[in-house]
Amino acid sequence: MKKLKAISLIVLGGLVTYFAINHFTPQVTLDKKVLDVPVSESVSVVGYRNNVGGATIPFRYHFYVRANESPLTTPFLISGTPDVDITARDSHSLMIKMAGEIYQFTNVVWVKDKQALEPIHIQIDAQSKAE
Repeated sequence: MKKLKAISLIVLGGLVTYFAINHFTPQVTLDKKVLDVPVSESVSVVGYRNNVGGATIPFRYHFYVRANESPLTTPFLISGTPDVDITARDSHSLMIKMAGEIYQFTNVVWVKDKQALEPIHIQIDAQSKAE
């Protein structure tokens, strides 16, 4: 009887965890490309609009470092504006200037370029947007 209770609780816990992960993870609906800036011959920065809420939630913009047309993984920048100025300082360094809200930012991104992992260092100059 105790084993049956323990197994039932484990199964119930697994189902609750599975439901929570699948139901409460944020949805990403990338519907429009807003930026495509080459950094080197094989690496570029691409930006997409995330239109998850339609007319009820403001757009957020996801920016990715992409090597050799690889699939998008995790954005290095999520912002409230598509208006970012990206300058490649060299093949492993970017400078970003923008005005607006930043929701998430990562300053080093690793990309697989020519069978090796290469770091891309990102500097950002962000100003709050005047209301």
